[in-house]
Amino acid sequence: MFFHVVAGDTASLYKDVSERNIEFAICRIGPLPDELVADVLFYDAFSIVTSAKNPLTRRRKLTLADLGNQPWTLLPFDSFFGSVIAETFRANGHEPPRPTVASLSTNIQNELLATGRFLTILPGFMLRVAWRNLALKALPVALPNAPMPIGLITLKNRTLTPLAQLFIENVRALAKPLARP
Repeated sequence: MFFHVVAGDTASLYKDVSERNIEFAICRIGPLPDELVADVLFYDAFSIVTSAKNPLTRRRKLTLADLGNQPWTLLPFDSFFGSVIAETFRANGHEPPRPTVASLSTNIQNELLATGRFLTILPGFMLRVAWRNLALKALPVALPNAPMPIGLITLKNRTLTPLAQLFIENVRALAKPLARP
């Protein structure tokens, strides 16, 4: 078996599925182009996250205003996920934090979080999935945001290869516990 994993924001993954560069995508579901179909695996909301060694993790209560001057590593606000983050802050009466580092790279974000200085916003499910060598903790911040669907994106009327179908079956099994409240 051979897998080619493509990482990207929602818009680029949609494009890759539409252009048949990849068979399917697993991502946060936004507005879908007509040629795509989504199968929801679970719903998830965002959390403000930092390294477990960040001093802010010892605080019992924080507000968004308390975090404005902290160093942030975020996805660019012109990406799908970045725009959702920015809108979440605005909907709660705050301008989004100015990122110290904006990047689509998860590796860069993880390295910066590991220093114990940076904050970011991640899907809440990422705190329930085992991470190797990266102790993350959600901060006690009220970040009202509606859970959004995470799911499989495929091309309408396209038969997936048996390998893709097998992979998807395993993804469904792994996602099942995340679908529970």
